[in-house]
Amino acid sequence: MPLVRWLTNRFPFLGEGPRVWVTQAYLFSLATVFLLLCGPAGYTRITRFKFMLFTCLSGGYVLAMAALSLPGLARRRGPGIKAALRRVTWPQWAAAAYLLATWVSALASPYWPHTFLGVSRYEGAASITLYVLSFLLISAYGKPTRLLLGALAGAMVVFGGLCALQLAGRNPFGLYPQGLTYADAYVAYPGAYLGTIGNVGLVAGFFSLSLPMLVYALIRLPARGRFWLLLPLALCLYALVRMHVLAGFVGVGMGTLLALPVAGFRKGRQRASAALAMGCALLAALELVYLVDAGAGLFHEVHQILHGNFDAGFGTGRLYIWQEVLARVPQRLWLGYGPDTMLRAGMQFRHYNALLGRQAVSSIDMAHSEPLNVLYHQGLLGLVTYIIFLASLARRWISAAPHNGAIALLGAGLLGYALQGLFGYSMPITAPFFWAAAGLLACPSPPSPPLSRRPLG
Repeated sequence: MPLVRWLTNRFPFLGEGPRVWVTQAYLFSLATVFLLLCGPAGYTRITRFKFMLFTCLSGGYVLAMAALSLPGLARRRGPGIKAALRRVTWPQWAAAAYLLATWVSALASPYWPHTFLGVSRYEGAASITLYVLSFLLISAYGKPTRLLLGALAGAMVVFGGLCALQLAGRNPFGLYPQGLTYADAYVAYPGAYLGTIGNVGLVAGFFSLSLPMLVYALIRLPARGRFWLLLPLALCLYALVRMHVLAGFVGVGMGTLLALPVAGFRKGRQRASAALAMGCALLAALELVYLVDAGAGLFHEVHQILHGNFDAGFGTGRLYIWQEVLARVPQRLWLGYGPDTMLRAGMQFRHYNALLGRQAVSSIDMAHSEPLNVLYHQGLLGLVTYIIFLASLARRWISAAPHNGAIALLGAGLLGYALQGLFGYSMPITAPFFWAAAGLLACPSPPSPPLSRRPLG
């Protein structure tokens, strides 16, 4: 039929079987429905709503893919187990090992069965299982298409526009409790909330993944239509600056900058020259921070640390949290305490709230550093497999980015997210975007004209 031929020519993944269709539908729903919905109760119950939505979408995706595979398994068609294992890539092996380490930690934890769903952040073994299974399926059947990029960018226009209105003192859709706005953050309610994600720390994580991707889409994709990506980029950059989360500045700024030698150039000599120039510039900047004390703020704290002066209050108290978490790691070094159980340790963080003019006390339920968080919860075995997973993705990115625009921009986003993760945290509100992007980077995508009728690349 002419219509079918037109659709398959324009969107080639439509001719590649139901597993690819279901995977593309899942990715599209993540980029739009999951990002933009936050529930009828607004920020009051956004964490629970997002977790339920994530469970329905990701769980439904995994079940649908299993159902599609059952008839073939029943008829014993297709390649044998040995042939299938030979096709498993390093990122897939590492992700599976990370999942295994997570379940060993969860079952061996003194807090089981609370490690199944998690104690405070809904990031127990169940959520991590859906993360990894989704990654494995996307890496096998995902396609980074221009339709998917357009859906994400369009949703980010809505998201960034909502953030801009909230920063201007408005309360669209009544996400804040009645009578409150973003200006009441840290005073009338703990924390600060924006957009359809909620906590600004999680918004920073999403921006650290998505904004470097938009930047390199503008650089690497040749179609004229790419310039409309400036709209979501501008709106979300405005929100990033106004909410002033340092981890977001690190993820977006350093992620975009450090990705330049790999994602911004195609020829090996150009990449080497860019890497050398960037290395020299970073060393010069570090030397400047070492010699000059800014007097206050982040650069002052870095200056003091470089001179051997550590204060537990540096990094908005992160150094204190890291010290407390590290002090407990040796007690369960290999297997950890079980996923999402830090709240049970009873650690507290005392800090001065300048807006309230008094001391505030908070319970510590996350390490505010993703590698340290994995070490505490899933132990050294979990951390090693997680690092191997990230390293295998980096290897894929570095080798494929020169001739594949989709790999270039996906790797830049993942780099930004990983850098932000050194000072941030993971939850089912934003982590699905990371694992989906990782799956698209790891999928076998041959080079093709980017932003054309074919998949990106």
